Amino acid sequence: MKIFLSIIVLFCSSLLLHGQERVLKVSLEGVVPYDTLKCTAVMEYADNLECLGKWNTRTNSWYFHLPDTFLEKAQYIRLSANQKDKPEIKYIRPCFKIATAKDTSRYYWTELSFFEQADTLSLHAEYAYQDTVRNSMYYGTFGTDKIVITPHFNLISPSSELIRTIINGENFYVKYRDLPLEQRFAFFHRIISDAPNSHSNMMLFYDQRDNFTLQQLISLRALFSEERRRSYYGKKLDAYIRLYSDRFSDTRLINCLTKQEETIVADENKYTLLVFSASWCAPCHKLIPLLKELNEKKKSVVDVVYVTLDTPEQLPAWNQLLAKENISWRSLSVGGRLNEIREKYKVRAIPYSYLIYPQKSKTEKVDIRDAGDKLKIENLKLAE
Repeated sequence: MKIFLSIIVLFCSSLLLHGQERVLKVSLEGVVPYDTLKCTAVMEYADNLECLGKWNTRTNSWYFHLPDTFLEKAQYIRLSANQKDKPEIKYIRPCFKIATAKDTSRYYWTELSFFEQADTLSLHAEYAYQDTVRNSMYYGTFGTDKIVITPHFNLISPSSELIRTIINGENFYVKYRDLPLEQRFAFFHRIISDAPNSHSNMMLFYDQRDNFTLQQLISLRALFSEERRRSYYGKKLDAYIRLYSDRFSDTRLINCLTKQEETIVADENKYTLLVFSASWCAPCHKLIPLLKELNEKKKSVVDVVYVTLDTPEQLPAWNQLLAKENISWRSLSVGGRLNEIREKYKVRAIPYSYLIYPQKSKTEKVDIRDAGDKLKIENLKLAE
């Protein structure tokens, strides 16, 4: 009896540790069978990739067993293939579009987000044509003999969620990306209302979170289903909203020059312009003249502080940059806490900046390259 109970406990523990799995079935028609097909889940940050597996077969039908925990955290998935008898090919990157009478998309997409509530996800497509890319900096083949093949596939009988992720993504990124704020809000209001439990809608909205006011974020969030609001990215959206609606949550980091721990906000009676940067970030370096100008004009009202995302091994290069540019404002290092700090302050790409109000009472995302944001900081005054 004890042995039987032990087996049950071990089995249950295994389920808790590994979670449930779903199957992704990929069928690619009209091409010579690939030797391997790899499915990769792309997480929030570009450096966070998870390979979900590959399956060898003599046909172009592939099965991937995907843990729910991976799907929950994936923004989208992409596929890549290889053919062993063609060593000149670095890899094959399939891309897909919808080509039905009702839902015709114009562009082919390599990234797909279609995680509907189903035990088996299906991706069935037919070959249309392919491109061959040589000497590409983007694909890492510049100066080599390697090539990258991009086969284009038309999707056959795609699911409603797969149609939604492609059509809505295409409409926004291609047609409506530069919409004024109110029209952008109306677009998201419509697509979320149409499918409040859609993973792809949540991902598209979360990706555009910087482009809405706090009230618009709260209003659009309320349109999602309770299940979607409790999802992994629903919780991340809540954390992002709290970052702006609550008092600034400060952190103690290491001063790059003194090596002493300091809080990000040094003087709560002033504004703080928090700028995330790094030694390897060329666009960040272009901010330096603007920061020097603001620091000179507003140093009695605004404290500028750098937080560098350089690793400990990269810090010497950062300190050399500070000396070379004669940077007078404070600079703090994340040390070995890179992912923790990026996640806490939702730093998606650098340069990335926040304006922190006196007494840490309020936080706003700002970009001093924007004339309006720069003018706003130049007009700041402390309360009498």
